[in-house]
Amino acid sequence: MLIFFWVADMKKLIFVLSFAFCFILPVMAEEQTELNKSVEFYNSAVTDYKSEKYVPALKSLNKAIAEEPENDLYLFTRGVLRYDAFKDYPGAIADFKKVEEINPDYPELYSELAYVSVFNHDIPGANEYLAIAETKGKNDLKIFLTRALICIAYQNYSGAILQYDKAIEIYPENSDLYLRRGYAKSYMRKYREAMKDYDKAIELNPKNYSAYEKRAEIHNTMLRSGKARKDWIKSDELRFERNGKKD
Repeated sequence: MLIFFWVADMKKLIFVLSFAFCFILPVMAEEQTELNKSVEFYNSAVTDYKSEKYVPALKSLNKAIAEEPENDLYLFTRGVLRYDAFKDYPGAIADFKKVEEINPDYPELYSELAYVSVFNHDIPGANEYLAIAETKGKNDLKIFLTRALICIAYQNYSGAILQYDKAIEIYPENSDLYLRRGYAKSYMRKYREAMKDYDKAIELNPKNYSAYEKRAEIHNTMLRSGKARKDWIKSDELRFERNGKKD
């Protein structure tokens, strides 16, 4: 008799579990489908971003965030895209602020907030975020860039050069750092030193059209019209090539 009742109870349990799974499994499958969609949208956005197809990248990120509105990675990436490609500094800050609400320990969050705040004409805010960023990672590249930009905002070009010097010690293969340091040296009319930085920027990245453009300006200032024209032509060619990829 005990075996009979045990078997009967087991049949009931199996029936109940089977009935429950009929409802649970479709819900789980639906959630998994939504998750896969958001990942698919995000991966598509990253691919387009790398190819400098910024409008499709933004559309895909918007779709990913619509699927997962609390995903800090998606929001952070959209924030970077907004200021980097579209110069939408308020929009970028809004995304970074949302990331802060979700995950205040997100890597590089405060250095990005500091950097974008400078472009948004909020130097006090930039300094506040810098103070937080420095407690989390003193070798963060954006910290050096932000300090340099603040120096430039106050026409302290020697201070900016010092920040670029420190950054180059840590990131010696970064073409953009030499380009930026060349800018600062040009402001101080240290043209020969600036020329060396532009040369180095081009050596590290032969497609750095801004370096050719800035070097052309120095050649022109030094009355080297032939060399200036050659660099301007090269700069235009590279810029056209890059813009062509965006299409």
